[in-house]
Amino acid sequence: EEGRYLEINLGLFSETDALEMIAYHLDVSVEDIDGSFLRNLFTSSRGMPHYLSYVLETIKRNDLTVKLDNGLIGLKSSESAESKLGYKSVNDLLLYRLDALDSSVRTTLHLAAVLGMEFDLLDAALSYEEVCGVKNADRFSAAMELCAHLNVAEKEGIIERVLSSAKHDQDEFGDPVDEEDRLCESLEDVIVSPSVRKSHPLYSENRRYRFTHDSWKTSILSVMLASRKEEMHEQIATVLEREIVEETESKDDLEKQITVFKHWNLSGNFIKAAELALQIGGQLTILGLNSQADLIFSDVITGLKREQGGVTYGGICSSVLDAVEPPELELLLKVYIGKGKALCNLAKGKAGAEAYQSALDILHYTPCAFAPEFDRSVSFPIFSGLFLVLKMGVIEQNEGGSYEVGLCKQFVEQARLNNDPVHYGRALAMQGETLARLGKFEEALENLETIKSIYDIETQHAAICKAYGSDRVGQAFSHSVNWNHALGRTDAALATCKYIVDEIVPKSDPKNAHNTFCLLYSVIVTMKEHDKALEARDLFIAAVVDPFEEHFGSGGSTVTKPMWKPILMVLDMQGNGSKEIEHIEEYLEWALDESSYELKSAIEIGMGNYSATPLAMFAEVPYYLARREEVELKKRKQLIQTARAQMEKSLENAQKCIPYAKSYAREKLVAIGALSTELGV
Repeated sequence: EEGRYLEINLGLFSETDALEMIAYHLDVSVEDIDGSFLRNLFTSSRGMPHYLSYVLETIKRNDLTVKLDNGLIGLKSSESAESKLGYKSVNDLLLYRLDALDSSVRTTLHLAAVLGMEFDLLDAALSYEEVCGVKNADRFSAAMELCAHLNVAEKEGIIERVLSSAKHDQDEFGDPVDEEDRLCESLEDVIVSPSVRKSHPLYSENRRYRFTHDSWKTSILSVMLASRKEEMHEQIATVLEREIVEETESKDDLEKQITVFKHWNLSGNFIKAAELALQIGGQLTILGLNSQADLIFSDVITGLKREQGGVTYGGICSSVLDAVEPPELELLLKVYIGKGKALCNLAKGKAGAEAYQSALDILHYTPCAFAPEFDRSVSFPIFSGLFLVLKMGVIEQNEGGSYEVGLCKQFVEQARLNNDPVHYGRALAMQGETLARLGKFEEALENLETIKSIYDIETQHAAICKAYGSDRVGQAFSHSVNWNHALGRTDAALATCKYIVDEIVPKSDPKNAHNTFCLLYSVIVTMKEHDKALEARDLFIAAVVDPFEEHFGSGGSTVTKPMWKPILMVLDMQGNGSKEIEHIEEYLEWALDESSYELKSAIEIGMGNYSATPLAMFAEVPYYLARREEVELKKRKQLIQTARAQMEKSLENAQKCIPYAKSYAREKLVAIGALSTELGV
């Protein structure tokens, strides 16, 4: 929030700045500092503030100052004018201080650095037992030994305790909690399960530590062998994962799961890291946290990209893929697919296309993909994903749609051979959209009849959403509304709308707002165009808006959410006609703000393949406002001009969308033109 944080950019210090810092650290006057002292430190630190701070701290700790013959303060090592302090870098200085510590303290600091910038004492203790092979009978002595090591590091200024204001004013026995016991701020209060961890000797002393500066952690890790770090990460992951399994309240704790994932990933255990990434990424996607899900998936992929050299597929070296076994390939493809879904949910179609194409390239190259034990159904969401980004307008193809037709043909044949209605249904739905895009509406509707024969929403909906992000099979019925419109079959289109509302939406997962929106978008537009705007508004609120706010709150995010407000405004004004509108001023403010019409092209083209383009709906807000006589004439003229400009853009965008999107924009432009003439614009 504004005013909450203060950002300070520190550049290199001048000699004057450095002199003042020396005086401040040593608690002396600037006039008492010898010039050689200043030159020595300034040369060593090169004016870098944090380096100079560490140098001064080391000088003070080791009593390296002396009063020179001239009565000024200098370095003990600088009595010879030619001498230098002797540290080439911050890392050298820190390593000098670390080397002075006992080896057992350094070992504990190795563990602490692998745990992370900030860590829980109990996690450190349990990991220490795992790393050192401590037996149950020796837990107390090991705990005391660990605390002694941490105390030394704390006195040296390497780590510090993290103090927090506790959420509770009493402990579990009802006694007031002392200020000194209010610890562990970064992950709220540390949750300790009485059934698992209370027996540990350090239970009552649990607290959090952090490194005083990232340079300490970095320096410690820099001297550790890569294999040793990986081994420690695996041991820590094993301990933390064991606790998640045993503690009921931790199983849904995303913070703890992500911590375990990071350690598995850094341990080099691809299978464990990928499995956990898919679990966490799935939860994050459901919560609308797609950017975070993308980061999790990218971390797994980056781990495999470390080996360089030779030909790469999806950014991964061919020598790595040559050694992959079927279970590993299945997980790798799922990770790329998860990444593609998250990026498409963020309307980053181009990046999503790259993720899906990488998965396809890996599938086509990797030798074990042809092994009998490889589950080919894992690859089906790749075809669905590429089809999705194609609809977003990200992938260019010729007028005959050869890329789309070829993709669809591969998918349908492979899914048919796999004999799984979940994937076969999705392949047929994709085929129906392809046929319709080529103008073959009758064939598309025949294809829908085949879907009807295998689609059972009650048994397949969850599996389809898990594999493809939303119920792409159920959405085939929504697309068929437009196919019937194209053939002039209004009654069939309305009957399909009723079937979607009565049979499909009630049996769909209410938490999957994106799926519900895709199911209802063509229905809402059709109802609105057949004098049922207010009914459509009530349906939209009941099926999309209310469930979303119930599960994710008003601050939640989903890719189509920018469309909700303008749709509700249009339905309100169209349905109420000339009646008084309660929120007219709010609508005017939105419509007169040019930024309201800014929309990512991926959303515009993507949803324009379901019905009217989003921008067409946006353009109707100023159109309906311009029709209202209570709005002053000057504003009405401005509004109708905005409506025309935005609807013309919609028509231009609709050239990449389904035929209905084009006919809708043309029809609305006629109405806008008539009102423009009436207003004298």
